[in-house]
Amino acid sequence: MAERKRLSPEVAQQNILSRAEHYLIVGGPDAVRVQVIADDLGITDAAIHYHFKSRKGLMTALLKEAGRKLKAEVTSIAESTGDGADAITEIAAKLTELYQQRKYARLAIWLASEGWESEGAGLFDPIVAQLCASPGSTEQEKDVRYLLALLNTFLVGEDLVGGAFLASVSIPGDNDSRARFRNWVVAQISATLRFK
Repeated sequence: MAERKRLSPEVAQQNILSRAEHYLIVGGPDAVRVQVIADDLGITDAAIHYHFKSRKGLMTALLKEAGRKLKAEVTSIAESTGDGADAITEIAAKLTELYQQRKYARLAIWLASEGWESEGAGLFDPIVAQLCASPGSTEQEKDVRYLLALLNTFLVGEDLVGGAFLASVSIPGDNDSRARFRNWVVAQISATLRFK
């Protein structure tokens, strides 16, 4: 019998999260199942519960890990972009990829339906700092934060029901129309930020 290699808790957690993300991408939140992940990794479901306490704990950790990575990307975008308003297009592209292709909008909605509330990770603080770098009022900063929250809210909603909402105003809900709509909204938010 081969000897099992003991992994550090950090490595074990990362392996579990990586596998959970795979199932999230493939089938959304319903596909993220503790027993399936345990079987894939050759561990017991008790090992996953040891690290994350429950399926909801695993899902929460998955969202937090994505948020941590997103904040690093937002920081990089803020540092490499001269104008914070220009960065909005890049950030919107990252969010669209996260929400639509990797299914994190669905995960956030699933967690919210389970009673989860965000602790406030300050994902967009680097862009807020860049946009509000010149001395201004706290109202300006609040407006910028509201616009970024609007962008985030829009992109989550657009992923979930964007096609249906376009169809409700007699615009086709196909992927091309949805992409044009996303680009239009991002352009409106960027333009508004330029005037702040």
